Amino acid sequence: MSTIPPVFSYDYRYDDNECETETSTKQAEVEDSIGDIYLNYVDPSSLAQGGVIDDSKHKLLRSRHEQFIHDSIKGLSSGFAALDSSQPWFSFWCLNSLDILGCEINQQLRSRVLDRLSRLQSPSGGFCGGSGQLPHLAGSYAAILAIVLVGGEAAYQAIDRMGMYAWLMSMKRADGAFTMHLDGEVDVRGVYCVMVVASLLNIMTPELVKGSAEFIARCQTCEGGIGPYPGVEAHGGYTLCGLAALDILGKTDLLRLNRLARWMSARQLAFEGGFNGRTNKLVDGCYSYWMGGAFPILQKALRRARCEGYMYDRAALQRYVLACCQDRRTGGLRDKPGKSADLYHTMYCLLGLSLSQHYVGVEPSEQVSDTASVYSVPVRMMQWGAMPASLLVLGMRSNMVKPVHPVYSVPYTPLANFVKYFYALPPLAEQLV
Repeated sequence: MSTIPPVFSYDYRYDDNECETETSTKQAEVEDSIGDIYLNYVDPSSLAQGGVIDDSKHKLLRSRHEQFIHDSIKGLSSGFAALDSSQPWFSFWCLNSLDILGCEINQQLRSRVLDRLSRLQSPSGGFCGGSGQLPHLAGSYAAILAIVLVGGEAAYQAIDRMGMYAWLMSMKRADGAFTMHLDGEVDVRGVYCVMVVASLLNIMTPELVKGSAEFIARCQTCEGGIGPYPGVEAHGGYTLCGLAALDILGKTDLLRLNRLARWMSARQLAFEGGFNGRTNKLVDGCYSYWMGGAFPILQKALRRARCEGYMYDRAALQRYVLACCQDRRTGGLRDKPGKSADLYHTMYCLLGLSLSQHYVGVEPSEQVSDTASVYSVPVRMMQWGAMPASLLVLGMRSNMVKPVHPVYSVPYTPLANFVKYFYALPPLAEQLV
């Protein structure tokens, strides 16, 4: 397990070897802004020893973030018109953030979200991003997870399960990948979205999953991470998507895991404590999940026991989220200091915070080795769990948020309720391979 000491030192900053570039200049600007924040947490009496950061001062501004989310639910400005195709995502970001924070999601909000999502469900199957638009894999992924969070049989029964399967199959390509929409782009996101939706709805079949694991494996780069499609640079978001999809399929062994581990570990930045998503890129709060959330899946693939800890510095990531990503003026969380809070970064920062607080994993001796049956899928889904003995909460004890599932990115209780309902229904096929 890597360790970044809680010592404030400019020795941890990026060294451009006196070869200044536009990238290194931006990196220095970000480090300056983060350094100014971290200095506020340094015990003055420790400066002679390098400056020890006092992490007891960190506080999660829970009520401000809740208000920020509720204000966003009431209505967004006209500037958000460009995101009209992301309507299911707004529902998902808001509901999931509230649930992770432990805030109440009242029945009025649940009904409002369900009504809106029902209107976005296409007669041909799948969910559209906005009214009158084509059904889209990303929108369908967000819609299904939002319905997981709404909960209840009325919400579950609103999903056209068979229509969804037929539409997913229409997006399928011969190489194992999927188009994001009719005649749309093709990348690892599509495979992940399909595997999440299909595994949750109990509609996985040999035809649907054929070649998908092999497509993801071809997207692993020489660096070790996973790119959007073969031959393209590795990226944090695509890495989690690919790794999580392979976990659902029970085929993470198709990857070169040691090389992947090296690349992922290099994404945590020594001075900032947060993650970037690509080599020589800036830190970004959303990678607290896209990278931080990939580590539990990687460590399950490597068959590491829970007690061995994560392969990144959990405290350093929490420090970055709590000190640098919270917008103390408006509420909500953000990419980095100087940026504005938004719903996207609010949810993904909270996901990263949760997974760094709660050690989640599966004991190697308990892992399901038989992946041939569709019934192995819900077992693998619900084997994940948080170990109380490995809890690590930086700052105040009240900073603790709910544990979340690293593959499905939602808290365990609504996920378990959803899985229980849909796996009581008959599967579309008894075998996957």
